[in-house]
Amino acid sequence: MRPLIRVSAKDKPSQRPVSAQMARRRELRWQQRQTLLLQFWRLVVMLLLSGGFTWILLRHGWTLRGPDALILRGGTALETDQVIKAAKLRFPQALLEISPRALEQQLINTLPVRSAQVERQMLPARLIVRLKPEIPIAKAERQGPTGRERGLLNAEGQWIALSDASPKPLTNILVRGWNDQQRGQVAVLLQQRDRFEGMLKAVVLHPDGNISLLTTSLGRIDLGGEPALLNTQIETIVHLNKTLPQHLRKAKQSSLDLSNPDRPELQLPTPPAPKDLKTPS
Repeated sequence: MRPLIRVSAKDKPSQRPVSAQMARRRELRWQQRQTLLLQFWRLVVMLLLSGGFTWILLRHGWTLRGPDALILRGGTALETDQVIKAAKLRFPQALLEISPRALEQQLINTLPVRSAQVERQMLPARLIVRLKPEIPIAKAERQGPTGRERGLLNAEGQWIALSDASPKPLTNILVRGWNDQQRGQVAVLLQQRDRFEGMLKAVVLHPDGNISLLTTSLGRIDLGGEPALLNTQIETIVHLNKTLPQHLRKAKQSSLDLSNPDRPELQLPTPPAPKDLKTPS
């Protein structure tokens, strides 16, 4: 027979009954976890849906459909087609893919405008372009990397590249040998062009820094290369054009040296030598 083993009450595992209050707490925590998990998945679904709708709207909702979506403002004589070509726009095109700052710089570099402002409008999808026109004063030539280049100059003597959209200059004055170092002197001459009373035909910038003027009434005028004397030289030209006798002002191939405006020197062409008269035999 097996011996009987008695188990005392101390050796039995303790089992405490779960109270109703604790069970309720456990149930509430489980419900809270389920609610948070459900809210998380709802948030994920909403983000995915909103992201998808946003992508569809950006790609297909805010789209420039054609040239009518570009609104051109400003006092320029440019046509919408010229601006579209300069901006390199292709339709249809997503509005938000266009960088206003980059487009402004592109228009300034390509078109004869002083400034450009580009604004995107969402409803309806439009591109508003405001251009401030550049007013060319004279024609110009300069020596470029590939040879002689033709362009235009504004009242500040700044170079304007020629394009199909370039307007005609206000005058027929031609500036030859333009360079940025003498831009200030050219600007003074262009800004005071009315004082020459239409006799100024060309401004010639020489490689050594000297400047010459070609005029209809005083012939060639050599100004030298001292910028500080330019205003005094202009005053002298205006005075001589009014006071010189008619036969001196209209002499062909004459030249006027104004490198020292206090002592102007007028050089008249040498008259041709008279032909020898043949004596009768």
